[in-house]
Amino acid sequence: MKVRIQGQEIPYPLNTVSGRLKLCGLSDTATYQILNDIKQTKQISEEEIFKYIKDALSREPKIILRSFELINNYEQLRGTSNTVPPLILALEGASATGKSMLAIDFVHYLSITRFISTDTVRQVLRGIYTKEDYPELYCHTYQAYTRRQAGDKDLDPVLRGYIAQCEVISPPVIEMVNRIYLEGASAIVEGVHLEPNSINPIGSGVLEILVNPDRNTHKSMFLTKYIAGKLRTVSKDASIREEEFLSTRKIQEYMISKAMKNGVAIIDLESYENASSLISTLIINKVEQIIKEHQ
Repeated sequence: MKVRIQGQEIPYPLNTVSGRLKLCGLSDTATYQILNDIKQTKQISEEEIFKYIKDALSREPKIILRSFELINNYEQLRGTSNTVPPLILALEGASATGKSMLAIDFVHYLSITRFISTDTVRQVLRGIYTKEDYPELYCHTYQAYTRRQAGDKDLDPVLRGYIAQCEVISPPVIEMVNRIYLEGASAIVEGVHLEPNSINPIGSGVLEILVNPDRNTHKSMFLTKYIAGKLRTVSKDASIREEEFLSTRKIQEYMISKAMKNGVAIIDLESYENASSLISTLIINKVEQIIKEHQ
């Protein structure tokens, strides 16, 4: 469909509306109904779309309408002031904690066009640095300790390997996020190579979240990653995967301790739906905080 914005008629991406409604907690059925009704209108302005949505949401729980209005107010403020920060959502956690799948949802919910995966950055760095010079780049995080170690010598070797890999991957990731932030664009960054509180110093629009399934859930997700993720670099040998999980959980527990020490939010992943709802609430709270600081 097309809408009128500043006197110009342009194609309008309704997925931005559906994402925002889901972020606010509206059900799939109610979201579909609202979008279907909007599509029936031939000519409409963006203001009329939002007015219609607010009228429709008045029949839903009050928290949904309030959340929708907060998001809209935030976007309007960003359009009128360069001092209002963009939203940077950083989802952190060890391998197989569910952060990547959650990130996919929030790319839609927040209409994100800037997305960074630290695993992708690792792949780029492999094209720059040789295996001989940076062997820790050419393995999974839970294997890095067998290539190189860094950090406090009293730490577990697995953690020292993790730190060694982060020392190479984290700086370019943080620099990219900083440039995006200064550009004024919202973004999502996800990955194990972000130690909790490594992104927060960039600015008040940053929301760091550590995703944390309980140990048994994490183990199940890790052991089935070969089948679920189709990764050729993941061993099919169950005994090897059992050992690798122990290393992975050490990294997760290290990240939990860092998050607790630095006041980074930790959400339990019992299910993707529950975790998504918790993250959405944290985003709404962050947006409200930003609005209060800049009104």
